[in-house]
Amino acid sequence: ALQAAHGGPITAVQIENEYGAYGSDKTYLRALMDLTRAAGVEVPLTTVDQPTDAMLEDGTLPELHSTASFGSRAPERLAALRRHQPRGPLMCAEFWCGWFDSWGEPHHTTSAADSAAELEAILAAGASVNIYMVHGGTNFGYSAGANDKGFYRPIATSYDYDAPIAEDGTPTEKYWAFREVIAAHAPVPDDRPAPRAPARVLEAPLLRVVALADAELERWSEHDTAPVATAFGSPRGYSRYAVHVPHGGVLTVGEVRDRAHVTLDGLPVGILDREAHDRVLALPSGGELSILVEHLGGVNYGSRIGEAKGLIGPVRLDGEELRGWRAAPLELTADEIRDALDTRGIALSAGAPVGGPVLLGGRFEADPTGDLHLDVRGWGAGAVWINGFALGRYWARGPQETLYVPAPVLRDDGNELLVLELRGAERPTARFVAEPRLGPTEF
Repeated sequence: ALQAAHGGPITAVQIENEYGAYGSDKTYLRALMDLTRAAGVEVPLTTVDQPTDAMLEDGTLPELHSTASFGSRAPERLAALRRHQPRGPLMCAEFWCGWFDSWGEPHHTTSAADSAAELEAILAAGASVNIYMVHGGTNFGYSAGANDKGFYRPIATSYDYDAPIAEDGTPTEKYWAFREVIAAHAPVPDDRPAPRAPARVLEAPLLRVVALADAELERWSEHDTAPVATAFGSPRGYSRYAVHVPHGGVLTVGEVRDRAHVTLDGLPVGILDREAHDRVLALPSGGELSILVEHLGGVNYGSRIGEAKGLIGPVRLDGEELRGWRAAPLELTADEIRDALDTRGIALSAGAPVGGPVLLGGRFEADPTGDLHLDVRGWGAGAVWINGFALGRYWARGPQETLYVPAPVLRDDGNELLVLELRGAERPTARFVAEPRLGPTEF
């Protein structure tokens, strides 16, 4: 009933997304088409690819309608699409009017004037357009992905994207510029969104703490050699490894995916970071070796889609492979953290810095009718939950300096705040600020 032939709004269905950047299996594409038709879809079927000759050739079938994804040089991109599809309507199915942020990079922006000019070029050519993103979003919890085009780049929690409507719903300069362009080609409503008031400013101390190693959240399994995370549950959040090392020496790891916090007898030894291609660490002595691995995001574009996480390949001490491992998934839910703080936590001195990895908890009052912005400056790296809802990761590496707290998460009878802090916080106080801080646009 929702399809156009039956009076509904659905005029087309896309069966793949930029597949031409990943593969060229026409049997696969035809199977998708057949499955979609068998499910009762009658409207035209489409694909979208970046408008290069190779991707447009590999990513579709003659029976499918091709669309393009791009953010600049609209006339050139539409001409490339037309070469591969001589007939039928042109469409930019992903008009990139901004870009996502990755940890350790600047906050990406595009000027409202430049983006509006590209939108005008698309509409002036008579093409259809889908604005990506028209409204910025958030990679809540562990939902952020990653890119790997020769080097790994995990995506930040905020997916504001410098969109016309910001992550928190604020209309931006780009919104008004786009509205003006669209009004020249089609009617627009007379209604205009009202300005948004600044978010409430408040502070809340974190009152209880427990070391992650003392929380006893692991469900251990035993392995001869260090397994990849898929061998013991493939958690989206973290994995933990433990093994006895007989003496000090040089520890080597085949590969870390994606960031490993290494301790020996509970004391920090170092961090192995995938982005830095770290694979070697000096151990001062023997003892109980523990490795906490952050899974910072699965690659969601290109040939490395679906790759395993955790420790990859053999782990050796002075060239000899270590054996006798324990491994455990560590998804970390709010219920688990709350229980650990209630049963094993201790009171935290107000204003005292804390080391990591630790779990922290506190409470605060806030008007539940308005969004908040949690300022994480002064914290190291970790994740936050409010009233059981996983806001996502934070990291001092930046660029983003606040986490978005949607109003529906808040409660009028008080709010619970839970934090996983991996590195240590110089300011174990939750501070909420009036406006989002997504970071500098250049370093």
